[in-house]
Amino acid sequence: MLLVWPSLASAADEASAGAPRAKGSEALHFEYVAPPECPPADRFLGQISAYTTRWTLARPGEEARRFIVRIDQRERVYVGHFDVRAASGARASRDIEGATCDEAALGLAVAVALAIEPNASLVPEPSPASESTSIEPSTPAPPPPDEGANAAPRAKAPPDMPIVRPPSSPSRAAVSVGGRAEANGAVSGVLAVVDVFVELEWIGALARVPSLRPAIRGGWRNALTRTQQVGTTRAEIDWAAGYLEACPARFAVTSHVAIEGCVGGHLGLLSGQPLDLRGAGITRRTWLDYGGLLGARWQPDRHLFVEAVAAVWAPITRDRLRIEPDGLVTRAPAAGISAGIGGGWRF
Repeated sequence: MLLVWPSLASAADEASAGAPRAKGSEALHFEYVAPPECPPADRFLGQISAYTTRWTLARPGEEARRFIVRIDQRERVYVGHFDVRAASGARASRDIEGATCDEAALGLAVAVALAIEPNASLVPEPSPASESTSIEPSTPAPPPPDEGANAAPRAKAPPDMPIVRPPSSPSRAAVSVGGRAEANGAVSGVLAVVDVFVELEWIGALARVPSLRPAIRGGWRNALTRTQQVGTTRAEIDWAAGYLEACPARFAVTSHVAIEGCVGGHLGLLSGQPLDLRGAGITRRTWLDYGGLLGARWQPDRHLFVEAVAAVWAPITRDRLRIEPDGLVTRAPAAGISAGIGGGWRF
């Protein structure tokens, strides 16, 4: 549910009607839309007043700049957006992201204050408006009598005072589960493989590169049985292995698309069994390989994702499986490729 204040100026019209405006203040229209857990409209306007008092609410129908402010929750963050629409039709916009709605609202208040007054101090000044229950912010204090074209520039905060900056999202982990259908040509011929996995992803791992989201993934791959003709005999080949993949280079290209580069390896069993030889048993060999993987993931909403992957694997163990006297059943290549598509759910 969203709370909508379609026109803050109309709510304050009676209180401001006929009231004189401070010299140099700009009349503005505001529209504010936010979830219930976000700061109410009067508190948001009070935050703006803490950074600049060179504005006041415009009366209904008055020609003035209009700020349209909206905060939405996306996945586990809040994204604030505002549009500035001038009476001439010119427009500008800005997005701010925060881990909580209060952080997103504070970032928006700083950005709006700078849009109103580019030289506004980023050190908030204590103001009753921040605690007021009225929609209209407190009336700006009148400027000194000698303020004018030749007035001295507004004093800046001392450099040793703390500076308030738009908040950034903290690092956090996201857990996903998923599965894929794959074709693997690095084991024995081309095997049809079913893959299930669990993944841990770090969002906001590096503040200087917000799009970087490294991940680690572990799972199990199981091949469907393949039948191989060997002379006059047939043999069944099976492969199953656990795997671990590290993806240090996963980047969020957009809010819905990510690409990744990973390295990993398998540890499992390769087995073969003749079908037409009486008394023949199953031969099993340990399987070990390593390789690299490239992938692309599309996430249409905060939970569901689909992806495509391609990899190159180099077997470390390349034992031969033979049927005597008919010949070789299988031997792994020096390197092979795999590819698959799948999807999953992110919690």
